[in-house]
Amino acid sequence: MAITTYATIDIGSNELAMKIYEVSRQHGINEITHVRHRLSLGAETYRKGFISYQTVNEICNTLNDFKRIMAEFNTTGWQAYATSELREARNSLVVIDQIKVQTGFKAKIISNSETRFLCYKALALKEEHFDQMIQEGALIVDIDAGSVQLSVFDQGNLHMTQNLRLGSTRIRELLQVMEEETYDFTALINEYIQKDLDLFKTLYLESIKIHHIITIGEMIPDIYYYWKNHKPDFDGHLPQKFLSRKKFPKEFPAEKAKLILPTFLLCRKICQLTNCGDLFMSNVDLCDGMAAEYAEKKIRLILKHDFIGDIISTSKVIARKYKVDMNHVENVETLALQIFDRIRKLHGLGKRERLFLQIGVILHSCGAYINEIESRECSYHIIMSTEIIGLSHRERTMIANMIRYNEDSFPAYAELEDKFTQEDYITIVKLNAILKTANVLDKSNRQKIKTVGVTLDNGVLTITADTMADITLEKGLFHDKADVFEEVFGIRPLLKQKKSGKVTT
Repeated sequence: MAITTYATIDIGSNELAMKIYEVSRQHGINEITHVRHRLSLGAETYRKGFISYQTVNEICNTLNDFKRIMAEFNTTGWQAYATSELREARNSLVVIDQIKVQTGFKAKIISNSETRFLCYKALALKEEHFDQMIQEGALIVDIDAGSVQLSVFDQGNLHMTQNLRLGSTRIRELLQVMEEETYDFTALINEYIQKDLDLFKTLYLESIKIHHIITIGEMIPDIYYYWKNHKPDFDGHLPQKFLSRKKFPKEFPAEKAKLILPTFLLCRKICQLTNCGDLFMSNVDLCDGMAAEYAEKKIRLILKHDFIGDIISTSKVIARKYKVDMNHVENVETLALQIFDRIRKLHGLGKRERLFLQIGVILHSCGAYINEIESRECSYHIIMSTEIIGLSHRERTMIANMIRYNEDSFPAYAELEDKFTQEDYITIVKLNAILKTANVLDKSNRQKIKTVGVTLDNGVLTITADTMADITLEKGLFHDKADVFEEVFGIRPLLKQKKSGKVTT
């Protein structure tokens, strides 16, 4: 079986890191080297708002060193990602361009949700008790330089996720000017983080019991390896006596302690708020997540956990939050996916686009909670303001626009070309046409049509509704949506009724 040597590069907030792996179908993913270069990229971004030219040169010199190491290992593939430290710098595009010019690396800035999603994939792949912990009720605490992502898993599924601007470097940069003015810097940090964590508990944890806390993030491996060096049998479960110390332990090197302190205090405070005594520290990082993603695509490595199910589960939690009629949603979801699956040759879309349609159906009416008349516009803004782990910002924007024009004519590409490529635009138009067609089949919200048959003959797409109910309303409103469908796909849909089922009341 062929073995691929693959390199992953994380242009992180506190360091540049590279891991090289051997990837094969027989042996899975095997890490063979890990190199790191300390660089306070996040601190510079949060302090100045941009990355200096001197720092850019250091980044490029380090990446060229990585390149030479990759050659020594005969690396055949690679990927370089940058996260919040570049995302928030106002000269991020200039930095990415200089990296390409000086090193040849085409680095990609990924969104917060993409970053966290990759780390969750690494957790599922590397931690053997992951599935058991999230089944019993777990809170994943992902602490990076700029923020902390808190994700609640219950009964094996992702229940909700929230991003708080309480990253270790951000806290340190905001509060360090006050360090000389206070007798207890630890108490100052605790006071700063308390409000946001209290609000998170009130909003999201009142009805869920957290049995396990799983922590990952930039400084977590430092704590993990410290304990591993002192106690070789350390399995990731942090002793409670460590967290219960009144003062931050002095054993850590001074240069690391300043950044580890906010991470340590966040972990302790979250344990106190949740009354959870099981804190598990994992040493997985973004590089591991990138490798897991590569193996999943390259060698069809199957991860035990259903991450697509997490995206759908989270979307349904959001819909329930805005009091959506879930019976209507589930019915339109079934109809939309039936139509999508049966006209594959017409739309030419894949599994990812099918997921977009499914999420769009689930969230299409959440805006009615705010304003019934402007419900589609409100739905658009809700989706654009709500992070869904596993979807990129671009994908979320596509779904939001698919919903935004559910009742209106879809705008011409010239009106949206600053947001989407032509390919993305065509995808949204196709999904929008299917959503409109499926939605009108349950316009009364009474689920009179639950299954449809779809046939294509002589340029006519016949949608046969198997129901004994009176669907005069659906037939009357179907005409306008048929015009939209014909404009997009070049064929006209026709709604027919087949009376072989039971009457729906």
